[in-house]
Amino acid sequence: MGYLLLTLVRLLIQRFAIALPMIFAVVTLTFFLIRLAPGDPALILAGDAPTPEFLAQVRSEYGLDQPILVQYVSYLWKAMQGDFGQSIFYGRPVFDLIWERFPATALLTVVAIIVASTLGILLGVLAARHAGTGVDTGITIASLVGYSIPNFWTAQILVLVFAVELNLLPAGGMTSARITYTGLNYVLDVARHIVLPVVTLALFLMTFTARFTRAAMVDALDQDFVMVAQAKGATGRRVLWNHAFPNAIVTVATVIGLEFGALLAGAVVTEIIFGWPGLGRLFYDAIYRRDFPLLTGAFIFTSAIVVIVNVLTDVLCAMLDPRLRR
Repeated sequence: MGYLLLTLVRLLIQRFAIALPMIFAVVTLTFFLIRLAPGDPALILAGDAPTPEFLAQVRSEYGLDQPILVQYVSYLWKAMQGDFGQSIFYGRPVFDLIWERFPATALLTVVAIIVASTLGILLGVLAARHAGTGVDTGITIASLVGYSIPNFWTAQILVLVFAVELNLLPAGGMTSARITYTGLNYVLDVARHIVLPVVTLALFLMTFTARFTRAAMVDALDQDFVMVAQAKGATGRRVLWNHAFPNAIVTVATVIGLEFGALLAGAVVTEIIFGWPGLGRLFYDAIYRRDFPLLTGAFIFTSAIVVIVNVLTDVLCAMLDPRLRR
């Protein structure tokens, strides 16, 4: 047990050592690419037809009059200390704004991952169990169609069907606007509002997971140890879950970890469509208002989350497969 823990800690340190330069690259690229976009945030702050003197004062207050390299070094130094600056539009610390919106995005993303992973694994195992049959073909076709449908189209169809036509679920928001619930009623209210956004997000990851689970399970079922287990009289369910699935789970976990970034990107569009008060809307507002500090901070924060999730996925895979602990 002690050797395993030491190995996992060493692996974690190695992965984070690789991840830090990646985060630094994200900070650098985000900082410069955002500032290459057309538009002047000082004009948005100054309002309509500002005087040259007032415009110069606004640029000086936010450091926009400095050379871009000076701005970059200053931003990098502050970011290393956890200071992402002040939002130009909101006039508040960037990290405070991000931290206020992150719980809503985390809730939506985590629920979507749980739903998508569970259903995707079950469908993939079912398809592998009946490989070459109509069940396999149907799941494969459905997975391909679900993977090909863009999130924004799925979201609008769900709103039209379940919110507008059937009036079964709310079309947007995280809670009811007219009634303030508490306790269990608040949880149930949030649960009703989260259904459509979760379905929209989970569909993509579920189909992706199902396809990779099927491929990994088909490969595992062809291995010699499965034939040995069957020869010893193991039941089909035992062979499927106790012998084949543990050998396929590493591939499945890797795919889910890699797709976490795509899920966050999809969450931005999904949150805007459903009015979910998470980072998605914050991204949109920052882009629309040319809020450099807020947009840069949000990009860095989400990129760091994706990198951390992938590092933890590597450690999880090493725990599941001893061959990956080297």
